[in-house]
Amino acid sequence: MIGWFCSMPSKDTKSQLAKYSLETVYIGEYIDLKRVQENIKHYSFLNRDHPLVVRLLKDQYAVLTKFGAVTFWNVPYRLRSQFFNELKPYVKAKKESYPYDEDTKVIVGGEFDRVTFEKVSLSHLDVNHIKIISYVLSQSVALERYEDEIETSLSEIGAIVENLKTSGKAMLRERQVLKQIGRVLSVKQTVVAHLSLFDKPEEVWESPDLENLYNKLNAEYDLRDRFDVLDEKTNYLSDISQMLMNFLAEKRNAFLEIIIIILFIVDLMLWFLPPFPEVVTFIRTWF
Repeated sequence: MIGWFCSMPSKDTKSQLAKYSLETVYIGEYIDLKRVQENIKHYSFLNRDHPLVVRLLKDQYAVLTKFGAVTFWNVPYRLRSQFFNELKPYVKAKKESYPYDEDTKVIVGGEFDRVTFEKVSLSHLDVNHIKIISYVLSQSVALERYEDEIETSLSEIGAIVENLKTSGKAMLRERQVLKQIGRVLSVKQTVVAHLSLFDKPEEVWESPDLENLYNKLNAEYDLRDRFDVLDEKTNYLSDISQMLMNFLAEKRNAFLEIIIIILFIVDLMLWFLPPFPEVVTFIRTWF
């Protein structure tokens, strides 16, 4: 990691506080941080691990996470848009844009560290603080994205379950049900593979102060509780998906059983038909 101290932008002359405006936005399911470092070389990288801290201009930073969220520190709209365009080739995204973001402020230079939902106050700031704060905000935004997708899946599968309850029919074709099951399993796979929400950043294991900051932010944004709820809903959807798959399998088996019974009846009828070779040949050809 490159050693670095943050200079103090937008100082208040009376209190000598540095003020940062932060915005975290979700841009896709995955950002290839390795390729970003290999191909976007006109910015300064303040570290080489995850999350990746990029200095865009003096006192203006972007922090990239592999699970698709970017946190901007004091970055104006025009520079943010320019950076987004440069990132696009290295982002795996299903949509052009996503409506998920978090805003907060960081005040540096006070006597005590304090964390609230709207503001983080620190006595000093370095690259590790930037990483920890950005990481938590990114986790919150990514969770919001998957919470929304899970709620949509719950609503869709809920309609299927209600139809089964009232009419005994899924009211959807088999391919549609399988697509719905696939969406549910895709969300669960992405949550496990990319979000890494169970993992703390490596820096917190080496510093009690950083661990304390991470824990306060984690609690303020309810990350653990939100992830537990998301995990429960995902498991519930997985169970429902398995039930629907079993239902489709039983439906298919029942159809095959009916076909077998019909063929058996037709074959039995052939024994009692008058000896008309043309009719027998026609029936046996088609059945």
